[in-house]
Amino acid sequence: MLGDINAVEVKVDLSVPGSDYVFEEDYDLPFLEGIQQYVKENKHLPEVSSAKEMEENRIDLGVINMLLLKKVEELTLHLIEQDKINKDQAE
Repeated sequence: MLGDINAVEVKVDLSVPGSDYVFEEDYDLPFLEGIQQYVKENKHLPEVSSAKEMEENRIDLGVINMLLLKKVEELTLHLIEQDKINKDQAE
């Protein structure tokens, strides 16, 4: 059934863990080159379903929100590293 949902607030009970583990020292942050190659070949981010898969199978809001948060946190780590490189080059 398709339709609209209007709400002031929506809370989603999470069945998946938060992504704070990306900030652990032993987290294997993906290299941007690998992500670039994956996107070039698959036309979507690693771990993220394709648009077609989402259309066919729908999405779980809790799962996709945690996945998107993980991707934002990974991007933040890449930006922090780039900022360090830029500062080193400026010196």
